[in-house]
Amino acid sequence: LLSSGKRRLSQRPAVEELESRNILKQRNDQTEQEERREIKQRLNRKLNQRPTVDELRDRKILIRFSDYVEVAKAQDYDRRADKPWTRLSAADKAAIRKELNEFKSNEMEVHSSSKHLTRFHRP
Repeated sequence: LLSSGKRRLSQRPAVEELESRNILKQRNDQTEQEERREIKQRLNRKLNQRPTVDELRDRKILIRFSDYVEVAKAQDYDRRADKPWTRLSAADKAAIRKELNEFKSNEMEVHSSSKHLTRFHRP
């Protein structure tokens, strides 16, 4: 077990090869400082492009909320959503499944290596 692990470690690429393939990057303090400076400049540019508070208020994006809350009585009402699929007949559901299967088999673009993953509904 140990010998196979050593063999694999001995076959790993050298540092120079990793650097030449841009997998391992050569880093020094100067390049890191330059990268940080570029990031700071980009972030400062983005911050400077943000609209001011006054501009947001003028565009009615930023609003001020009242410090007081008003409470009033409200009527009780049914908050449940309408479920139109519960009113479909078995024939309607079968027609929908058939149309969906036809679309999937004839019109829907699927990569050839993924066709086996397409799920068809029972007729």
